[in-house]
Amino acid sequence: MKDILKNFESTEYRLLMYDDIAEMLLKGGASLELAQSLLLILQRYYKEDYTDESLENIVLRAQEEILLSSGYQQKRNFQQEVTDAVNFREKGIIGIGDIYNDLKVIEARDKSACRMAINRLVARQILEKVDGGKSGSYRLIDKSAEETKFLTEPKGEFKIHLPLELHNMCKIFPQNIIILAGSKSSGKTAFLLNIALENQNKHSVVYLNSEMGDEEFTERMVKLGCNSPSDIKFKCYRKSSNYQDAINGDKAIYIIDFLEIHDKFYEIGKSIKQIHDKLREGIAIIAIQMKSAVNLGGERLGRGGDFSREASRLYLSLDYEPTIKCTRVGIEEMKSPKVSTGYRGWYRHVKIIDGSRLSPMGSWTDIQGMKQ
Repeated sequence: MKDILKNFESTEYRLLMYDDIAEMLLKGGASLELAQSLLLILQRYYKEDYTDESLENIVLRAQEEILLSSGYQQKRNFQQEVTDAVNFREKGIIGIGDIYNDLKVIEARDKSACRMAINRLVARQILEKVDGGKSGSYRLIDKSAEETKFLTEPKGEFKIHLPLELHNMCKIFPQNIIILAGSKSSGKTAFLLNIALENQNKHSVVYLNSEMGDEEFTERMVKLGCNSPSDIKFKCYRKSSNYQDAINGDKAIYIIDFLEIHDKFYEIGKSIKQIHDKLREGIAIIAIQMKSAVNLGGERLGRGGDFSREASRLYLSLDYEPTIKCTRVGIEEMKSPKVSTGYRGWYRHVKIIDGSRLSPMGSWTDIQGMKQ
């Protein structure tokens, strides 16, 4: 209701409504006098729109058009049909051709009515024309926004234990995302399973696994010291897509091993945002693939580059270095470090034993060789 009343603040919106109201009133059986009277009452609140005479002419013109076309017989309400079709599609790009197909519109006159209905939705700020796309492309305007509040009693950090003392170096808060970008055989799964075990007695942990079968999962857990199902308190599920559907907003650690993107790597940011939008009290730790920087000599970011880093509060890279037979763990981004100087660019080496256990080598070091 608030959105409808706000629409009436637009003169363009009101002018379109006058024509629609006149036509609907007459088709509904209202007399010319009643239709004109109701428009005059409405116009009293918006005197700048039309004169009394102009409003009378709107009703007369509506009657003339009805009589010259199909008379007062019942016909399709394209405005309502188009509005319903747009609301059903909700998100993404909506093409005028999609609307034609949805409503089974073939005749040129009906297509014109659909275009007019689309134009009215644009005027009412329900749809927005998309520039740069193919002709006749629109998107539904999302007016919803959740207020970010100043908490008088902040909930504080999300107390999580991270490998290599990372939890002593940075702050993690509810609804945060940690990205773990790792090259092949760098220890991504070992890193994530250690997090699950270290936190299973403090938090609800949900492990979403896209590759391991029962046998491999069991073998890895045995190597981590778990001798029976009772030693494993966290839940592990097989899932390889639509991870956001497994997140209910509870206070939990959601571990995603791993987020697979095979093409259009720039779209990884969309998948990460879908996960972020479902978080409320919990956090998500997402593993993604990364090309080895040992061979490329480039920046240590996962597939999608900066698109994979946008929503993360902590971004780690894992890269296996064959010359020293260990994994280099790098801090590519840390939004809330516990020291003012921060730790971005720092790294540490770790040896992955039996594909499961982490054995740290040395201390955290920055690119200038300074140690923690």
